[in-house]
Amino acid sequence: MINFKLDSKTHAIAFEIHPKGEEDPIQFKINKYKLLREGDKFFIEISDMETNREWMNIGIENFVSSKKIEIPAQYEKLIRLVM
Repeated sequence: MINFKLDSKTHAIAFEIHPKGEEDPIQFKINKYKLLREGDKFFIEISDMETNREWMNIGIENFVSSKKIEIPAQYEKLIRLVM
């Protein structure tokens, strides 16, 4: 991971990775997210996300947007900091 920015006030996340074999880094922007707690489990729901790769944007729209994704228990302390 090259860069990572989290803004818990506006519920935005931006990060950049440079996978081996890729000529340019891939930029991810989560413009709106929600952190949810259900019992003892935490989830993230992403409602607006984009990348600098068109094909990824299509996949995100179809498979990630507005779906709850469970956050592994080992990140509970970190989640509590930003909630």
